[in-house]
Amino acid sequence: MKAKITILSLMLAALFCSAVIAQEQKIVAVATFDIMGNAVTQDEADAITELFITELVFTGKVSVVDRTNFDKIVKEMKFQASDWSDSAKTTALGNAANAQLISRGQIIRLGSKLYLSSSIIDAKNAKVLSSAREQFNSLDDVFGLLGNFANNTIAGLSLKIGDIGSGGGLVFYIEGNTSYEVSEVLGTASWDDAIELCKAYRGGGYDDWYLPTKDELNLIYQNLRKTEKISGNDYYWSASLHFDYNQNYACYQSFSDGNQSDYGKTYRDYCVRAVRAF
Repeated sequence: MKAKITILSLMLAALFCSAVIAQEQKIVAVATFDIMGNAVTQDEADAITELFITELVFTGKVSVVDRTNFDKIVKEMKFQASDWSDSAKTTALGNAANAQLISRGQIIRLGSKLYLSSSIIDAKNAKVLSSAREQFNSLDDVFGLLGNFANNTIAGLSLKIGDIGSGGGLVFYIEGNTSYEVSEVLGTASWDDAIELCKAYRGGGYDDWYLPTKDELNLIYQNLRKTEKISGNDYYWSASLHFDYNQNYACYQSFSDGNQSDYGKTYRDYCVRAVRAF
């Protein structure tokens, strides 16, 4: 009897866990990747879309609307690529598919460079919740990067402080649908060189990294250093200038005690981390 009760308990627990997972998963409708600049053929775009869907499902974080049915809805609504800019049409598309989210992707050729780009759109208000981009050299490269690409595409849906951002940094602040991530230490430098180090950084392939303001730097200290998600008692440059607006001084912060002050911008021994919003 005890054995039967134990087996029944395990079965109920398994069903409960499955129900919790199902509740946590959001339903996403995936649109066929648009083609820009004759990057690929339509058949190739269809194949990439299908494999992308497979990778999305494999993450376990979302469930996907049957593609055949969604393609039928798109056709019946005569939804065009230009309609993505129309929030009313986009939300109507999501409602028709009974989806909470819509995934829109593009395969782009810019000169000799090829890119995959994707966005997750909230079907209620047509706002972009998460996005990703990958550069590739040939079609053969696409299939090896789709796993990471799918993960990066949905990375912004349920991020927490300390998670890995789409650019490979640690998330240190979340405001509404925007998350902020910080890179590893890029080295030590003068203030001017720190600015350039951050501009040149290409974590995750993104070119929008910058030196944090003193307020952003303090958020990194409060949310990551004090919680021991990063370590070290170094001093870091911020992008903010001297408290009294002396152009030769810039603000820095100690990660040993959190104190902020300012120092001459030519000093070369303060550390540098880059940040970006996504």
